[in-house]
Order: sequence, then structure tokens, then C-alpha cells
Amino acid sequence: MLYPNLQISVNKEYDLRPTGMFGRRWKDYMMSKYPQRLSELIALGQINELIAKVDEEAEAKKETLIQQLLEAQPMPETEDMLERAGHMEMITRQAEEIILHEVVYQLR
Repeated sequence: MLYPNLQISVNKEYDLRPTGMFGRRWKDYMMSKYPQRLSELIALGQINELIAKVDEEAEAKKETLIQQLLEAQPMPETEDMLERAGHMEMITRQAEEIILHEVVYQLR
């Protein structure tokens, strides 16, 4: 049986990329708040490209933001690994929350 070679995006490279956490959250946000815009992006073949751009932008900002938060709230001077891991987890969660509001939950 011959199957058609379907392509979602204009650029095939974006169809093969896995979707990251921030890209999935952006798509869910768009689906719940702006379903017409999401349908338009799908019809134009731009959805996977935008998802990839949101992922890249969010991940780059996350690394920078984690460094800034660590400067503001330095790692505790203890040998307790659980406390250090907990502090790092708190910093990471703070950075992700900021990124969700500044990058992900935006109309594009």
C-alpha cells in the first residue's frame, strides 16, 4: 500500500524535532485561549516552527535566569546534598514559572 508523504510544516526539519516542555505548554495555552489562531498556524504550516522557536527561546532564557537567581540566592554553604539539591530545585522552579509568564503564555 502506498502512503502519501504528508508534511505538516513548510520546513520539513521542524516536523522531525521533538516537542519540549515549553513548546507543549505554549500549544496547550494557544488551544485553550486562542483556538482560531492555532488553527490558522496549522493551516499555514507554521505550527511546528513556532513550537520549536518557543522551546529554544524559553530554554535559553531559563539558563540565563537560573544563573541570575543563583547570584541573588546563592547556594547554601553546607555539605548536606539534599539541602543543596532542594535549593537548586527551588531556583529551577522559580525560573520556569517566570519563563511561563514571560515567554510561553504569549500570543504569537
